[in-house]
Amino acid sequence: MQKEQVLQNFGLTKAEVQLYLTLLSIGEGTAAELAKKTNTNRTFTYDRLKKLLGTGLVSYTVKDNKKYFKPAEPSQLLAILKEKEEQIKDVLPELEKLKAPRMEGPNVNIFSSKKGVRTALNLILKDRKQVYIYGSIERFRKSMESFYTIWNTQRAKEKIQVKVLSNEEIQMELAETDILPEEERSSITTFTFGDKVIIVLWGDIPVAILIENEEIAKDNIAFFNAIWEREIKIYSGVHGIVKAFYELISTPSSAHWGIGYSWALAQVYGKQMSYDWHQVRLKNGIVSCLLSYDDARSQEYFRARMKRWRDFIIRFLDKDICGPACITLSDHMIATFIYTEKKLKVIVSKNKETISAYKRYFETLWEKAER
Repeated sequence: MQKEQVLQNFGLTKAEVQLYLTLLSIGEGTAAELAKKTNTNRTFTYDRLKKLLGTGLVSYTVKDNKKYFKPAEPSQLLAILKEKEEQIKDVLPELEKLKAPRMEGPNVNIFSSKKGVRTALNLILKDRKQVYIYGSIERFRKSMESFYTIWNTQRAKEKIQVKVLSNEEIQMELAETDILPEEERSSITTFTFGDKVIIVLWGDIPVAILIENEEIAKDNIAFFNAIWEREIKIYSGVHGIVKAFYELISTPSSAHWGIGYSWALAQVYGKQMSYDWHQVRLKNGIVSCLLSYDDARSQEYFRARMKRWRDFIIRFLDKDICGPACITLSDHMIATFIYTEKKLKVIVSKNKETISAYKRYFETLWEKAER
């Protein structure tokens, strides 16, 4: 964040910030000299100096019957901030007594503008409860700019855990994430924590709706968990394909099986991902047995990789028998990769009966396949 913006957030106007920075650069000066350097009239400059004198950021000395204004050391900003904090602490008990009795039913407040959204989201840092986030993280990051980084860093520092449901690729510390289908893309983000729900509508002027109600918060978390724990999920795009591949080998499994692999699918996720994936697979001690299309490109591609990677066994079957999509599974999940259409999709299921049925189907095809 720019120093000018930080100082304005401290409570100074743009003109006062310019005046203080000018004084820092020249050491001291009269009102007339400062007016000239800041390209403002003397009366306006003198009024601004009076305000800065009141904050303690400027002092003056008299030489030859003239006032020479001098800037306070930048470190004085922290002292002023500490003094304000202590003053607020002194009156907090009185302010708490003035609060009206809590009304029954949901308490709803609306915060408009980025400053309002900051005020609402800072409640998460104050409450320090686990947060359930549903919707767009990217809109949060783009709209709130540096505040997103500051908020996220402070959240991690306070050890506040988050669970995120979004259709975006997300990198957040202390966060568990799961992907929503592309069809559920939204420009709204919902934060649920403790007995509070914050719904943020991202736009040119973002709006945050704060709902304080234990029952509503519990219902929201129950809805979130129902989606989080669903047996069947749909991932989209290359990111969805990569996520599903890693989920297949993320926990111990007696093996990893697949039907309908091909050179064409390998082009979607790329060589580097394939290399990294095999490293994880071998680290977790998982054997991979795959049935590939028997076209020339697929045979050349997979035979080379069988030589390179340990516990990686490929057999080949006619494309019509393998089917139009890649179906791959482990002990805990099954994923169907639809990569031949315009929109890449992965259907992930954790249904035990489905997994068991496809294991038997794989064994039948495995016996028929070319070694």
